[in-house]
Amino acid sequence: MKGRAWGRIWIRILVLAVTAKLVVLVGMMLNFQSDFGLEEDQASAASKQVSTTETKKTRSEKACHPELLSLLRTRMAELDEREAKLQKKEQDLLVLQKDIQDKIKQLKELQQKLEGPVKKKRFEEEARLQHLAGVYSSMDPVRAAALLDKLDEGTVTKLFAIMKSKKVAKILANMSPEKAARISQQLYGKEAE
Repeated sequence: MKGRAWGRIWIRILVLAVTAKLVVLVGMMLNFQSDFGLEEDQASAASKQVSTTETKKTRSEKACHPELLSLLRTRMAELDEREAKLQKKEQDLLVLQKDIQDKIKQLKELQQKLEGPVKKKRFEEEARLQHLAGVYSSMDPVRAAALLDKLDEGTVTKLFAIMKSKKVAKILANMSPEKAARISQQLYGKEAE
């Protein structure tokens, strides 16, 4: 936002600078024409045919160069139009910024709503896994091995990751060698990560 504000300030400074230069230029031209006009007026004043009101009128007409005034008006109109466009863009950007902030807020709220149940489910799953690990840890290793042999290897690996090493070793010793080897490999892989 600061960049846009500075942009508007610079545009206004440029408008003022251009306007000041044009005023100086017009002043110089008026001065030049006044000097030139005075010489002509002095020559014609000798004839006493031109009244003072007509002299003032011709000076002001000489001072008003239609081309210069037209150029000034065109440039001012362009600058006004440019400033209006910049203000419009700034307003549009403010609206877009507000929309984006609203969307971000909505997404954060949605994320919190979605994370709540996921965290709850993970917590419940972890609690069930802890409970099951406790059950198998308290069992006789031969009986636990027979039951764990029938479970899928992923679940057994998760249970063994929670249980104490001595208990896991006793249960693995009573499991089928092939399954014990695969589970050991998965446990090793989990520890390597």
